This record gives sequence, structure tokens and C-alpha cells, in this order.
Amino acid sequence: MTFLLSILLIPLLVSLLINLYSSKDRIVKYLPIFSSLITLLIIAIYINQNDLIIKNTHQELIKLYDLFPSLNVSMSFSVTKISIALLILSNITIIVALFSTLKTEKRLSEINTLISIISVGIYGLILADDLFVFFLFYEIAIVPMFLIVMNWGYALPREVSGPFSKILNSLSVGTKNYGAYKITLYLLSGSALIFLGLGIIGISEGTFSISELLTSERKISSNTFAYFLLLIGFGSHSGLWPFHTWVPDGHGTAPTAGSIIFAGILMKIGIVGFIKILIPLMSDAFVEYSSLLIILASINIIYGAFTAMMQDDLKYLAAYASLSHIGYIFIALAMHNHIGMNGAIVQTISHGLTISLLFFSIGIIHATKGTRSIKELNSMMDNSPILSSIFIFAAFASIGFPLTSGFIAEFLIMNSIWVANHHLLLAVPLFGILITTLYMFRTIKKICLKFRDDNKNKIDLDRNERIICYALIALICLIGIFPNFLIKFLNGESIGIIGI
Repeated sequence: MTFLLSILLIPLLVSLLINLYSSKDRIVKYLPIFSSLITLLIIAIYINQNDLIIKNTHQELIKLYDLFPSLNVSMSFSVTKISIALLILSNITIIVALFSTLKTEKRLSEINTLISIISVGIYGLILADDLFVFFLFYEIAIVPMFLIVMNWGYALPREVSGPFSKILNSLSVGTKNYGAYKITLYLLSGSALIFLGLGIIGISEGTFSISELLTSERKISSNTFAYFLLLIGFGSHSGLWPFHTWVPDGHGTAPTAGSIIFAGILMKIGIVGFIKILIPLMSDAFVEYSSLLIILASINIIYGAFTAMMQDDLKYLAAYASLSHIGYIFIALAMHNHIGMNGAIVQTISHGLTISLLFFSIGIIHATKGTRSIKELNSMMDNSPILSSIFIFAAFASIGFPLTSGFIAEFLIMNSIWVANHHLLLAVPLFGILITTLYMFRTIKKICLKFRDDNKNKIDLDRNERIICYALIALICLIGIFPNFLIKFLNGESIGIIGI
């Protein structure tokens, strides 16, 4: 039903309206949020009309028009249950980012316009059924982040040590200029590899249609060169080691909205590339080189956790924690079984919700306390009890505490490792969870539970901030308490992706 594609047009209409009425503060602030809720309603109506709760699998192909008929490239889209789940996650992430901009005083209409454009790109790449269209929306999603970081980012120079300290200091590490250019160079380099890899597949197979390629008995699995181009391209966009170094600088220098979008969904578009293209279309190559992915993902988990432990800046701590959790997703995908696929998607959704809440609360801490330094923060439980409680919940959810979505995701991932007979590999996620628990508990103790009598800065959340935080907490707990609903929703299509 093509009415679902209206979610690609609504953000563009909103962008036009908030710029036409840029002097109307309430329109600029709340119209994008209202439109995102309308988008969520459209997705819910689609789910109801197509009985997606009951169906085991679902696929609807929507072809609008030909772009390059000679190359068999068309503006076509495919709606599946997994794409619906990812659309919901993306929409929630965008809503959280928009809530974080409500107190922005400088050029609010511009940042909300850029967020709306990013949402178009994200929705489009999730639904795309053509490799060229997928890349088109991919670029729409990532390019506006340069402007967001450059215009609304933070300039907090970092202390740099080591043999390259002089070079790094000369580049002004930690400033928004450094972060913005580093993000752009990394992501555009990754995009170039993706474009080349997708082009090789489309031209060699005579079609760019993903649905047609899926019916060609996976003949392109033998194209190792294209596989590695896409592996590096998608991996760099998701922060896979060693193509990850843009992630902490991106988070650290971006405004709160930028960090939420980065961690909540933009780091997931590489995962979407794995789920939509690499695994179903190039399954033979994926299985053959899965050991390499396991090694890189394991480094992500351990390196990310240990580096997070060493951070004093809350944002950098969350950034490296995010890198560590991305490693769990890649390990689950590498197991190449339906439990692992379910675990990867649940972890994608769980991580998106949890990290959005974590960055949102860190943004409020920075705005109200004037610092992100763990050494300088204290007495939050006494002076900002609601904010402190929300940060503690976000930290526990990041650990994978029982009754949260993270616990379910990590359980599925470790179960998939066991089923795949990689028993020794269980040590990696277990060790990662241990290190995450240590640094999160240490952070909670220092900034929330440590009391200083001279700290009288009593500022807490306003109504809008409480609304979005409570909504995220409810969703995280809902998945943690009733996981079977989400797992059953995904299970049939997870089996189909890995071809069993």
C-alpha cells in the first residue's frame, strides 16, 4: 500500500513549513515532533491493515517509476516486518532528537530541517528495494550531519598523549571542526566503497533490484572483491574496528541531537546494509569470511569497553560503550543462524533506545551542570533526583540488566553463539558485560551517589524532558518484560534472511 511512502514526504513538508514560519517559535519546536508522531501512526495503520502481528512473513513491493531503464534501476521499495521494526526505531530516535532541540536558541528551524532531511534518508534506505536507491537515501541520511556538528557542536579540546600527540594537537582534536571533518572523511570514504561494491553487483548481475537478486539463487556470492568493499564500507559506517575512530569524536563534538541520531540510528544503517544486502545476497562469502567478522567484532567489544572505562568525559564514555555494543550485533550476525539474526535485530533496537536515553540524559547533565567531566560531577541524587534516576536506569539498561531490552538481546546473542558451537567465544560477550558493569557502576557512584555539601545546584528535568525519558524507559522495559512479542514478530523473516 503506497500510502506508507508518505512518510518520505511528511518530513520534507515539515521542513518547508518550519522555514516559512521560522518566526513562530511553537511551530518550529513542535511541528516536527507532531509530524513524527503522525509518521508513527501511519506505520501502525499499515501494521494493522496488513495483519503483520499475525503473519509469519510479509513483503510488499512498490515500484514507482524507472530511473535508468537500460541498467534496470527503478525507484522501488520493499516493505517487510524487519523494515517496519527498523522504521519504528528510527522514528522514535528522531522524536528523541527533536525533543533534545527544544531548548536550542540558535537557528532552531535549521537544525530541525536537517534532522527532518536525515529522517527521509533513513526511512528511504530501510525501505529501498533497489541498490542504487538504497545508496541514494544512504547519502541523504549522512551528509546533513556535517552541518549539524559544524553549527551546533561543542568545541572541547582533549588532552592527547603518545607518539602522535604533536600531530593530533595541531589538528585541534576534540573541537567541532575536527569532529565534523573526520566524520565526513570517514563516512564519504566508506560511501565510495559501498557505491563501488553496489555498482559491481548491479552491473554484473544485470539488475539493481534487491528482490530480483534474491531470486537468482545467490549467484553473486562468489564476488569476493565486491563483498570486501561492502564489508569495509558498511563496517566503517557502523563503527566496526578498525574503521571506528570517527565515532567517539563524532559523539563528543556533536550536539545532543546529533549524538542521539548518530548512536540511535545512523550507526545502524551499516547494520541495515548487512541485513538487506550482504547476508542475503552474498551468503557464501559471508559464511566463508565470518571468522574475520568475529575477530573484528570481538575487538570492538573488548576495546570499546576498556576504552570507555578510561574516559572522564561522559559523552566519550557513552561513545565507546556504544562501540562495544555494536560488536555484539556483528558477532550475532556472524553466527549465521536465526537466533543470532533475531539477537542482532533485538540488540539493534535495544541499543537504539538505550543509547538515545543515555545521550539525552548526558545532554541534560551538561546543560544543567555545565560540565561532562565525571571528576567534576557529584551530588546528582541529592540535587537532581529525577535526572539522576534516569541516568542510573540508562546505565543499568546498557549493562543488560534483567527486565530491560538489553538483557534479552544479550541472552539471544549468547544463545546463538552456543548453538553455532563457538563455545569459547562466549567469553568475549561475558567479559564485555563485566567491564561494562564495572565502569557504569563507577560512574554512577561518582556522579550520582558521591555527596558534596557545597554543591547546591538543584536543577531537574522539565515536563517535556520527563515525558520523552519516561516513554523510552517504558519501551525498554516493555521489550525486557514481554520479549516474545518482538521475537515472534521478527522470527519468520530472520529465518528467510539467512536462507534456511
